[in-house]
Amino acid sequence: MRSRRAWFAGMLASILACAAGAQATAPQISAAERATLEELACRSRHDVGVESLQVRTYGTGQTTASAEVRCSSHGVYQGSPMHHIVQCARIRDAWECQGDWNEILVKVAGDEIPVRIEGAIPTGVAYLTIQRIANSGTFQGQPLRQALAPPCYLNRGSAQEFIDVKCEGWHIVVSMWCPQSDCPRVFSMTKLGR
Repeated sequence: MRSRRAWFAGMLASILACAAGAQATAPQISAAERATLEELACRSRHDVGVESLQVRTYGTGQTTASAEVRCSSHGVYQGSPMHHIVQCARIRDAWECQGDWNEILVKVAGDEIPVRIEGAIPTGVAYLTIQRIANSGTFQGQPLRQALAPPCYLNRGSAQEFIDVKCEGWHIVVSMWCPQSDCPRVFSMTKLGR
């Protein structure tokens, strides 16, 4: 898993290096490229089609690109569709896909928060974790519900008792070890730089 993240981080770094000083554009892609992305990101990995693509190209000649591929729904959880979200990168003419999340919608007080689960976190644990954070009021004076600006990403690091929750502008660490309180519980919360 770490080598995949390192590869994708390297791909994104090279895309950004190529894009230095250049604006990213959201182009129309050809039917052949769409079919390639559908096969790489959705059909070969998850046996479903593609629902939508967000593609950005960089640099002169627009040969470097990144794509976020939303695969068609592969199931339903708590009454809402689940989707695989896959990150892909193109350098010159070759697309490769690495980052892969299972996206669910977590219902909180009439809202639905898109949550992207990475790795082996069970769907029910991810759902409960976000609901528990949203309904816990504040942590060190910060309103927790406001920190859950979508999309939120969940990842379990090397310490199995902790889950990292990263949302727009916040990093929340949740502990699954709770000897004297309900689990999961917020362990730390950090505002991310802009």
